[in-house]
Amino acid sequence: MKYRLMDLLACPLDKDWPLKLEIMAKEKEPENISIPNVNSKTEVVCNFYCGYKDFFLVEIQDDGTEIEKSVETISKNVVVADCKECFQIEIQKGRLLCSKDNNHIYEIKESIPVMLTSEQIQEIYGKKK
Repeated sequence: MKYRLMDLLACPLDKDWPLKLEIMAKEKEPENISIPNVNSKTEVVCNFYCGYKDFFLVEIQDDGTEIEKSVETISKNVVVADCKECFQIEIQKGRLLCSKDNNHIYEIKESIPVMLTSEQIQEIYGKKK
């Protein structure tokens, strides 16, 4: 799993975002990986949240509305060079945790986030995770 997914993934049960990331194993891929287009509003790849730097690119108000941070504020915390570094890292093993409900925990196994609850895993595979 790439850090980039942290900008997109939310808890499937209560829609909490962003999830907390606990990394148990990661690898850096030595080759030069090309990054996608840079967002013109943030001047980095991510749109709302940089999981690599654990930095919000927008401010979320109490009512849920988003206010864009200035490019100057963002560039003090994350720049395109960070995106290039981020895209070379593969999270092999870890967990994604919902901040609203500590019981919502999703494993990252062999670089794949398993966005299923233990009940769903038991229903599908007939066993607990």
